[in-house]
Amino acid sequence: MRQIYYLSAAIASVVVLASPWAQAAEPITLGVGGKLRQFFFVADQDNGRGQKLSNTGMFTDAEVYFDGKTILDNGVEVRAVIELEAETRFDRNADELYVDFVSGLGKLRLGEKEGFNASIIDEPAPQAFLTTDEEIIGDVLRPRTGITTKDAFTFKRYANDVLGVSYETPAIIPGVKFAVSYHPNVTDQEGVFDKAIVAHNAVDVSGRYEGRFTGGKYRVAVGYFHSDSRVGGFDGNEAWNANVAISYGGWDVGGTYMISNPADSRDERSWTAGALYSIGPYKISAHHMSAKREPFVGARVKEKLDRTTLQGAYRIGPGINLGLAGFYGEQRDAAGQTWDGLGMLGGAKLAF
Repeated sequence: MRQIYYLSAAIASVVVLASPWAQAAEPITLGVGGKLRQFFFVADQDNGRGQKLSNTGMFTDAEVYFDGKTILDNGVEVRAVIELEAETRFDRNADELYVDFVSGLGKLRLGEKEGFNASIIDEPAPQAFLTTDEEIIGDVLRPRTGITTKDAFTFKRYANDVLGVSYETPAIIPGVKFAVSYHPNVTDQEGVFDKAIVAHNAVDVSGRYEGRFTGGKYRVAVGYFHSDSRVGGFDGNEAWNANVAISYGGWDVGGTYMISNPADSRDERSWTAGALYSIGPYKISAHHMSAKREPFVGARVKEKLDRTTLQGAYRIGPGINLGLAGFYGEQRDAAGQTWDGLGMLGGAKLAF
């Protein structure tokens, strides 16, 4: 089976890296870092029956990182990462825990982390202030559909920070890179699990080509994901994505398209595109996302989401950024009713 092959190859690689002739030249050095992000929003949106949604609110995100690293005497770099949530209202206290083995043969990753598809796609659309890990406007505008807004354009939507084995090739051909990831299951459950109740055998394969031209660069990236269903071991989650991006001067332009065929057959199609301009410590951007979803098989009316966001950011110092975003969104639910909302979001982001 392909899963056994991937796992066997990963174990073989670890054995080679840990062999007696591959020893650490220096003790592991430990670095400490983290992030602190605070956001405040003002919004006006349609209320449902009996609702009285607030016009203001806040979000916070804080993490502490521990990063250990050493280089073996055969040149292989070993890196261990532990990311802890500093506020745990909605998250487990440990966010990501993994080990990387990096050499001229590529990068092997073991632990709790999404597959390499997220880093190969990078930013689905360029943004001045927010990132794909800060999809908070989808929380400001109360969801009226089942459309995915967080991790909408990478395979993190199906396997995010769960135990797995991943391998990324070096750029054997200039600008070309491939990666494959395998997750035994897509939950936090470790060890033996019941395949009848847990989606499992998640595999994603991704590739990217980067090229350069006078004054700029471009990239094209694609990926495929599949996991077995919780019931019967077939007809599980399946997805494809593709990304195109161009950088020239102070401009970055790009977009991503995602096809998602989940096990419940509520198929979803989504795309995003945007442009970013940078000059010194200032950045401005505009991007739009659109998605359609079948609320149930054979539905005459598809759920729909359209959202446009304008952003500006100012870097006041290393690792310190201030930003402001204005947004407008329109949703159409399974009954055909539309829900409008707009607002502004500002905040501060610190990385240390």
